Amino acid sequence: MLRRVQKPSIDHLKLRLEVLLRFFSRRRGFWLRCLLCWAIGCLALSNDEINAYDQRFQLRGDQKTSSQIVLITIRQSDFATIYDTRTNFLDNMSEVTDITDSFFWNKRIWTELLFKILRQNPRSVGVTLYFGDNVGTVRLNAEEQRLFLDSRVVWASTTNSLERILTPIFTSRNHDNLGSNELRRDEDGVVRRVFPQRAEMPHLVEKITGKAFPTSQAGLPINYRGSNRVFTQYSLSEIMYDEVPANAFSDRIVIIGAETSSGPVYMTPMGTLSRTEILAHITDTVLGNKWIKRLPFWWYATGFFALMLIAVFLITTYPQSVALFFIVWIGTLLAALSAWVFDTFYFWSPAMSPFVLLGTSWIIFIGYQASKIERKNFRLQQEQQYLQELEQLKNNFVSLISHDLKTPIAKIQAIVDRLLMQQQAEELGQDLRSLRLYSDELNRYIQSILKVLRVESRDFKINTEVGDINEVIEEALTLLRPLAREKNIQIHTSLEPMFSLEFDTTLIKEVVINLVENAIKYTSRDGQIEVISYETDDLVHVIVKDTGEGIKPEDMEKVWGKFTRGSDQDLKTKGTGLGLYLVKYFIELHGGKVKMESTVGQGTTVSFTLPLDTENEVLA
Repeated sequence: MLRRVQKPSIDHLKLRLEVLLRFFSRRRGFWLRCLLCWAIGCLALSNDEINAYDQRFQLRGDQKTSSQIVLITIRQSDFATIYDTRTNFLDNMSEVTDITDSFFWNKRIWTELLFKILRQNPRSVGVTLYFGDNVGTVRLNAEEQRLFLDSRVVWASTTNSLERILTPIFTSRNHDNLGSNELRRDEDGVVRRVFPQRAEMPHLVEKITGKAFPTSQAGLPINYRGSNRVFTQYSLSEIMYDEVPANAFSDRIVIIGAETSSGPVYMTPMGTLSRTEILAHITDTVLGNKWIKRLPFWWYATGFFALMLIAVFLITTYPQSVALFFIVWIGTLLAALSAWVFDTFYFWSPAMSPFVLLGTSWIIFIGYQASKIERKNFRLQQEQQYLQELEQLKNNFVSLISHDLKTPIAKIQAIVDRLLMQQQAEELGQDLRSLRLYSDELNRYIQSILKVLRVESRDFKINTEVGDINEVIEEALTLLRPLAREKNIQIHTSLEPMFSLEFDTTLIKEVVINLVENAIKYTSRDGQIEVISYETDDLVHVIVKDTGEGIKPEDMEKVWGKFTRGSDQDLKTKGTGLGLYLVKYFIELHGGKVKMESTVGQGTTVSFTLPLDTENEVLA
């Protein structure tokens, strides 16, 4: 029973997998480009490692640090002022080439210094100088032992070249007042990370803060809060001469260091700093839990894939300018968001590698879009050429048929005319007149088709000449009045005298004939037609009004199309549907406009305008 249930499921899964593979196979070029963009972005991400923090620290500048940290820096000049027994020796300080930690040892000074600090009840005191075998034998009385072995004081230990731990002379019995002051440089000589120390010898910062470092074999990035002088600092002279506030060290972490030449300064992302200042930055990071956090690589890679899809969607969907705007906007937004998250929550997100990904996507897919457009243009050119050939073939065919039909129609009309003159029978005469009428209609259809073919040809041009438009209207009406008399339709004219203007008299005459002929065709017997012309400042107006059936509102726009008539006229009247198409075409060739107004049951008014400055309008 289980096999019957599982088999269709497996077959369905295989089918869906095949469909998916076919989809990717058809668009493999697109997806290969996507994978290439993503791979370049991931490569940039892999290079955007811990040294990328340097730029973040430098861009954000000095930040607010913990007020619980106070530094005491013993300068050589301060030590010389207080250390009177070595004054003569220090007069030649310029000749000293190696000032080590042992140089700053003096039991009397350190006893007084620790007394002045501890009486303010600090949280802890960290001494970064190593005082061990390098200062020889030191004898302490009970009061001095109480100061030097105070539980709040942590003394620095170090290691020798054999990685052996060297303990200071003030080590307590259980070694709980010691801490390593080790700082490791990266390959380029810059101190960027702090490393957890051995279990038997914790780091000096861990001892003075009471907090252990998070476990990390690769080291923990130090969250530098600025360059030098970002922490509260006092000199030895200020303390010995009581020039510091009474509560300067109360409930604070005091870090004591000195200016030595054995390791005077360290290179950091924020410039050169002393060992004491670097330990202060580490202490500030531990106190505020400001360790820089980052996600596993595959999280960022997944986000990059989504970012790549968004960029590709924008490039392939929107115009280049719009897509470029959004891509730059997204990149800038990500950079600003990355800086804000890093400064506020100490969470690292890449800023430069997204720009690399977006830029790569832009370059690759702009080329992809260009190749697509080129292929489409090539296909369009082929289709256009094919359509042009097809259109030319159609025009040649229609023109050939139309010309071939004109000759037999002319012969038919000649025979009919001869029979009408010879035939006396009334019944046969009626049939011959009907045949003559139908042949005239067929001839007009052919003439209309030939006109459309002629005006739509590429080499068609209007032949302008100076003329009187009223004369053209009268000539057209002369041809059409016999047709109007057959239906007892009265044609009235109201033609204002006008100056001559330049226009194609043949085409405008055809326009008037088509408008008036339409008015006669769609006006019932005993109707009225009025033709009006007048002139305004820069236009000539011609209006043809009739009292016919009118045109439905839904047909008002359609009647201007080629081979298009009113929806209810196919069974009532005969026509090709080319008259108004030619009217609109001819008027627009002259730079004019046509207009139609109609009310069903009352009649239709068709008007057109011609510009007086016809030449400029046509050229425009």
